[in-house]
Amino acid sequence: MFGNDWVIFKIQLQMAAKEKIVFFYTLGIPIIMAFLNKGPNFHGNEVLYIYWAYIVVTTVLNGFLMNLIQIRNSGFFKRPSPLIESKFSVLMTAFFTQLLIIQAEIVFFNLATHFLVTPVSPYTFLYGFLVSFLTTIVSISMMSLLLLLKIKQVTFVMIVNIFLLAGLFLLQVRPAGTWNYILTMINPFQFIYALYAVPCIFDLFSLILGIFTVFYVIIGIFILSCLTKSE
Repeated sequence: MFGNDWVIFKIQLQMAAKEKIVFFYTLGIPIIMAFLNKGPNFHGNEVLYIYWAYIVVTTVLNGFLMNLIQIRNSGFFKRPSPLIESKFSVLMTAFFTQLLIIQAEIVFFNLATHFLVTPVSPYTFLYGFLVSFLTTIVSISMMSLLLLLKIKQVTFVMIVNIFLLAGLFLLQVRPAGTWNYILTMINPFQFIYALYAVPCIFDLFSLILGIFTVFYVIIGIFILSCLTKSE
């Protein structure tokens, strides 16, 4: 079983490595933007969190979800395969593939920022590595809601592009009070950014963020588990 999972993992990793244009959007753009934004105000490692959030969300959308859409539309979940002993293993290998890619992108982005923009401390490298495990899981859980749409891949790509533009636009909107909470909880970019930036103290915002984190993870598990059931 584990031998087959390893084969599937390598296949998915090789397929992901061929998507050069995806890496430009998920890694190239944030590096370019960080370089263009460097200056007196670009200081402190906290400024990197917004770029990390962009990398995580866009990679999940263009990688994990796009992969599952292709697999679902191919009818794989409706018929058995001699190579795959468990449909759940497909999800797990896709998850670990995405996790590895995101971790590599975060590290590469930090290195590029360190040499081209501003020094990045070893603590920030470690912090980004550890917290990205959580943000990847939560991002996948949030984005899995899009799998409820029974649409073709072309339509899904259009929706993803609109979704990205809307999310990035809302990221620039910083209302105060209740609206700030609402936008943070429904916009994946702001939500993942908040997970990186949330202080290690117990306050109302941290409590709400924790509740929604658990909620999204439960929803994600339910949707992905339903996806693997035979129709």
